[in-house]
Amino acid sequence: MKRIFLSLTGFMTLFGLMAAPVQSRVVATAISQTQAQPEAKTFTGTILKSGENFVLSESGTKSRYLLDNQDKARPYEGKIVKITGTIDGASNLIHIETIQEIV
Repeated sequence: MKRIFLSLTGFMTLFGLMAAPVQSRVVATAISQTQAQPEAKTFTGTILKSGENFVLSESGTKSRYLLDNQDKARPYEGKIVKITGTIDGASNLIHIETIQEIV
């Protein structure tokens, strides 16, 4: 009886140790998937040509952001616009969802 109890206790302990790493991988995957989808933000500024690329220049923060879709930005060169999109902080690149001229 004592052997059966010790065997069951050992089995449950071993099973518990094996299940813990699986659970932590699931949690890590869920966290990384949440971080992979940045939230859309609104940016306001002037579309300017910088070399071969169009950029959004925010006068308030004096920041410049490279725009991912040059064709969408081209008609707004020199105009004040509102851009909705996500930003890649590492490359300072805005992924444009919408762009509207502010009149």
